[in-house]
Order: sequence, then structure tokens, then C-alpha cells
Amino acid sequence: MRQTALIVEDDPGTRHVLSSTLATAGIDCIYAETGAAMWRQLDAKPDVIILDLSLPDADGLELLRQLRQSSEIPVLIHSTRSDEIERIIGIEIGADDFLPKPCNMRELLARTRSLLRRAQRATPPRGEMRRLQFGNWTLDTASRELSLAGSQATPLGVSGFALLAAFLEHPFEALSREQLSRVLKREYVPYDRIIDVHVSQIRRILGKQADGSHFIKTLRSQGYVFIAQVEVAS
Repeated sequence: MRQTALIVEDDPGTRHVLSSTLATAGIDCIYAETGAAMWRQLDAKPDVIILDLSLPDADGLELLRQLRQSSEIPVLIHSTRSDEIERIIGIEIGADDFLPKPCNMRELLARTRSLLRRAQRATPPRGEMRRLQFGNWTLDTASRELSLAGSQATPLGVSGFALLAAFLEHPFEALSREQLSRVLKREYVPYDRIIDVHVSQIRRILGKQADGSHFIKTLRSQGYVFIAQVEVAS
């Protein structure tokens, strides 16, 4: 089945370059020149969104914030607004990846394909359909939902889910930033803070354990370690 990218971009030249690049991988494209058009195009159920932050009628970060209230569709921000603060804010409010303009189109294609692979909704093999419990939390690997006892599911995003699942598969085991980059199928780049921002987002969602410690501990010069017992629920 062919996959579709929604390109939210008001510049026609950029839309053309993006669509031509994605077409080489068999990815179809639909377009939105404004924030209002983005909401209409969501009815077409795209598989990924490539989002510019500077649109004629809306701020892309606010669009993303609103989108994350109702959708887990993967989002790659592609914008000239690419200083570190913008990147961190974008990831914290729900973007899965961030590439500045201009960027290497082969890298953008690789990042987009990575997001699509992570977001595939195919039912996992029965051996992988599990409910992992830790503290008062449960991660359902079949539905990809994280829930706190007695509460509704908490949105994680495809990258957040992939990283948390990796931590739960390897509790009390140090995972380097390079290993976590491979989980997200990203090339590891020293000083790239994308992994750190995603981990910070997961920490904020999970809060603290009963003893006041975080579920994920930073190991200086090593990476991170998940420090809680994980059980497979029946």
C-alpha cells in the first residue's frame, strides 16, 4: 500500500522539491499552503506530515500543539526557524523530528521513511503484543498506548513510544545516545539534542516514582538507564 505525506508549506518551489524527493521512494504527496488547509487535508488520513513553522495564517508550533491533542500522526518539522530553542520547543510539544531549511533532501527522505516505518499500524506478532507494567503505568505495545492506573491513555508520539519501549525492554541497562538513535533509525550525531529532548519529554510525562526518583536516570558520558521493575501483564 502506498503511503502519503501531507506537506504543509506555503512556498511552491519547496513543495515541488519535497514532493519530487518523496516520489522517488513511492510516497504520494498532498499539500496545504495554510494552517486552515492542513486541518482540511487531515481528512485524507496522511501517514506523515512535513510541517513548515512559518505559514501565512498560523504559527506552525501552535498548529502542532493543537494537532497533538487529537492525533499521533508523525510530524517532521522542516523550517528556516531552526535555532536550538525552536528545535527543543518543537520536539517537546510533539514533533518527531526537525530538519532546518535548507537541508540535504536525501536526509529528509531518510528521516521521513524512518517515521513511516515507526508509525506502521500493522498488528505486531502475537509474541510482541504485550502490556508492560511499571510503577502505576502500563504501556500496551499492540495499541501503542501509555496509561496511568485509572486514567485515559497519554499521547506519546511514535518516537516517544519507540524510545520508551526500548527502555522497558532493557530495564537497569545503560543505553547510549547512539543506541537510542538507532532505535529511532537516525544517524547518530554527537551534540544532536533530539534524543535528549525526547527523553526529557518522556520523563515529564511519567513524573516521579514513589521514592521521588525519576524513572529514567542520566548517566554522565554514557546515556540513560531505566530504573524501575517492568512486568509483563497477563
